[in-house]
Amino acid sequence: MCTMTWFTADDGYELFFNRDERLSRRRAEPPSVKSDGEVHYLSPTDADAGGTWIAVNAYGVTVCLLNHYQFEQIATYKDWISRGEIVRYFAETEDVSDIKQRFFALNLHDFRAFRMFIVDRSGRNYLCVWDGHTPRVEQNVRTPKSSSSVDARHVKSVRRDLFNRLDLAESQNSSDYVDYHSSHLPSRSKESVCMHRDDAKTVSLSHVRVSESGIEFRYADGSPCEVALSDPIHMSFARQPNSSTDACCSDVQELLAAS
Repeated sequence: MCTMTWFTADDGYELFFNRDERLSRRRAEPPSVKSDGEVHYLSPTDADAGGTWIAVNAYGVTVCLLNHYQFEQIATYKDWISRGEIVRYFAETEDVSDIKQRFFALNLHDFRAFRMFIVDRSGRNYLCVWDGHTPRVEQNVRTPKSSSSVDARHVKSVRRDLFNRLDLAESQNSSDYVDYHSSHLPSRSKESVCMHRDDAKTVSLSHVRVSESGIEFRYADGSPCEVALSDPIHMSFARQPNSSTDACCSDVQELLAAS
């Protein structure tokens, strides 16, 4: 239950992410600087499971995760690993060129279905998809991306049609995107990008900006129709990736890597 959009610019990109959650879940912790090994990144924290759904690191790489409800596996005795741990694992990414290899190396059967979006400082992007059976990686996918646990195909179609009607694909205006993510069109309901249902709603909006001047993370801690984005948290760029540097966090890698 989320919606993600982005646009690229000459010196980077901007990304917007609505997180939709059940009302029974606890309020997330707002973004802060974290570190896995030597790589620093900005991310909020899921208060229930401890992972995250979005992170941007000091190399200008952003990682986002959307649940893949249409392909959720049948509940079993299996003790699933939180999908939010995958975002933390990939938040250490310096160079996206090995994303496909790293994704296929994971023991994905420990996770429920998901789609993970990764974009680097140049605007190059990857969509890693796990449907519970077969992994795949798509490159240079188009905005927007959305998910819903209720009537998913219809809801995603409505949100995509609104994006197209607003000509957002031709816009590089942050305010246009914030308006979209705050929208109740066609009605304040399961269909709207700012989603409201009896059991769930949009609980936050994240806005990441990566440009030649650095990295910014703004966060609306609540439905964006009600709560404004915060002042940005800033982070400077790290040095460019060094092929001799292994920045992996061994503990997380041991947890997630294929056995």
